[in-house]
Amino acid sequence: MISNGIRTDLPTFRNFRDVGGLRTADGGQLRSGLLFRSDSVQDISESEADLLVDKLGLRYVVDLRTGPEAVQQGRGPLAFRPVNYLNIPLVDVDGPKGPPGRVLLDFYIDHLDNDPNLPIAVEAVANAVRCPTLVHCAAGKDRTGMTMLLVELLCGVTPVEAKADFLVTSVNMDAIRTRLRGWPRYAHNMATLSAEIYQCEEHSVDGLIEALEQNYDTAESWAQAKGVPRQSIELLRDRLVEG
Repeated sequence: MISNGIRTDLPTFRNFRDVGGLRTADGGQLRSGLLFRSDSVQDISESEADLLVDKLGLRYVVDLRTGPEAVQQGRGPLAFRPVNYLNIPLVDVDGPKGPPGRVLLDFYIDHLDNDPNLPIAVEAVANAVRCPTLVHCAAGKDRTGMTMLLVELLCGVTPVEAKADFLVTSVNMDAIRTRLRGWPRYAHNMATLSAEIYQCEEHSVDGLIEALEQNYDTAESWAQAKGVPRQSIELLRDRLVEG
């Protein structure tokens, strides 16, 4: 069912995975079958939509694409399934500023400090994961990666484990880039923007975790500074952590 990090029964996705099994610092782990992350759902097949809903029990989709992006690209066949949908637009990488070698890292830090929708996305996941939930953007790399990193750290997942989950995407990048080139919006971006945007590199994830620790100390302190209610953090832990 899984080959090179890609589910063979969901072949349209190039970056789909269950975050269950990630270990927490206190010896627990994240529950399997409850929180999934992926690249775009826009062109999945009818049979893949059936598998998500009927086999995996998917009930919530948290879409982190921008509003125009989500409308233009669409939801594919999931739009016709009994799945709750929430679009929380995080800023896309259409034109990030930053020197060579820091394009993505500066983008991540700017999100962490300044994107008012990032804490809303974290809070939305906490409220959704009473049922199986999918979080996605276009590539499942940056917007999804930052959101899931924070969710995982708030659940007590060790930074080493959370970083490793983020970097699973690096193995999938060739397939992700090929998929993105099939859509005019992303093909244009790939042809005109820095090639760094379409990489997933360890130093950028390390820099994001370092900035979080230096500027906020912990993910929990970041969440509190950004107005995420304490009960949402407790919901995440109660619903996602076992053992």
